[in-house]
Amino acid sequence: STGLFARLPADIPDKVTLAVLDVAGAPAQTRKLVKDGDTVLIVGGGGKSGVLCAYQAKRKKNVKTIAVDYSDEAINRLKTLPFFDHVLQADARNSVLIFEKVREATGGSLADVVINVANIPETEMSCILSCRPHGIVYFFSMATSFTRAALGAEGVGADVDLRIGNGYTEGHADLSLNLLRESPVLRKLFEEAYAV
Repeated sequence: STGLFARLPADIPDKVTLAVLDVAGAPAQTRKLVKDGDTVLIVGGGGKSGVLCAYQAKRKKNVKTIAVDYSDEAINRLKTLPFFDHVLQADARNSVLIFEKVREATGGSLADVVINVANIPETEMSCILSCRPHGIVYFFSMATSFTRAALGAEGVGADVDLRIGNGYTEGHADLSLNLLRESPVLRKLFEEAYAV
């Protein structure tokens, strides 16, 4: 009786809907985690969950968004999107480099919320080091080693709130599909990537 289902909408192509529903928990959790005025770092920002999270974060007031991704293709795409304030090209496994780039982009204050949607392992420390003290690191990526995250944060003395991604949040399907309805830019991006 608790099995998840969502109705396929008539106004969005099925393949696009399925791509959105695959990661619908991430933007729904972003809605809960991000507050007005926050700086939000999205590690793996070039993927489908990353752009949905960034758009959702920007719906709050005075939010700054920073994307980290690696490939030239992802970086070029991210630079065209209006809901990213900074786009950083780097290997998210290089935690010191990511920390330095985020520190520079934030004027030393680091991120209030870090969202990890990278699809590669060993990105935990980049997220932890880039988060301000008492900030939130949200690991939505299933490539995350929660042992590495917990022990890594302890090892560097990072007093941050580590959250494990949950693909389900009440209302997540409708929320995420409505983001596409609200943003022509987001919808075009998803239709070009997934409708064919």
